[in-house]
Amino acid sequence: MLISEATQGTSYVDPTLPAFVRGCEQNGIPYWLYAYLNRGDELAQARFLVRTCKDLVGNCFQGYILDVEAGNEAADVQAALDYLESLGGRCMLYTMYAQYGVYQSVIAGRSEETAWWEARYGQNDGSYSGSYPAHGGADLHQFTSRGDCPGISGQCDLSRLTGTKAEDWFVGAASTGTHTTTTGGFDVSTLSNLKMGSTGAQVKSLQSLLNGKNGASLSVDGICGSKTVAAVKAYQTTKGLTVDGITGVNTWTALLTE
Repeated sequence: MLISEATQGTSYVDPTLPAFVRGCEQNGIPYWLYAYLNRGDELAQARFLVRTCKDLVGNCFQGYILDVEAGNEAADVQAALDYLESLGGRCMLYTMYAQYGVYQSVIAGRSEETAWWEARYGQNDGSYSGSYPAHGGADLHQFTSRGDCPGISGQCDLSRLTGTKAEDWFVGAASTGTHTTTTGGFDVSTLSNLKMGSTGAQVKSLQSLLNGKNGASLSVDGICGSKTVAAVKAYQTTKGLTVDGITGVNTWTALLTE
């Protein structure tokens, strides 16, 4: 997955945001977006993040993150996090190792659908060192700002899983920021209305499911073309569903619970 800044404060929008989202969607890469919280009025900043991103993100979007490293007051961070959690989607809270004591109560009180992401670099030489672990309970550990990643020019931050949340929690389903129902680890409400011309990671999931459960022999290319639509219609026929070639809630539910 990839993580990128989206906003800072209540007026700044990262100029690379549209291209980043478009690139992730076109290549089927799960992604998260964060707000760098200036000190003061953190709730308004969280609202600005959601307003900025909600109509821009697509099927590969996973959730929102609050980047807390500007000496923010714990109570103000809590208010911003309460807002994100009230939307019903997954989210993350990012804090620095040295500020653990300041935000310990916020970290401890987060919901099950909120991951805690902690930064501790140690020697910051591009590699993880066991001599500089994250605090116990952290779900994700950012261990360097000098990492390398195929497809990304220059150095970048790298993180590692450190908690009880599996990789699928971070990349397995899109998050719309609304209350949702999940089936088989997927958010059924966001896996709706795939049709001719749809693209992305969810189309790949659909094609793989049709191959495995209906012998469709589709190329798993993330493009919903005529063969994929025909395979959907064939599957709908066998399950007694409305045969329209559109992968909506009923078709997804059948595929994921069969």
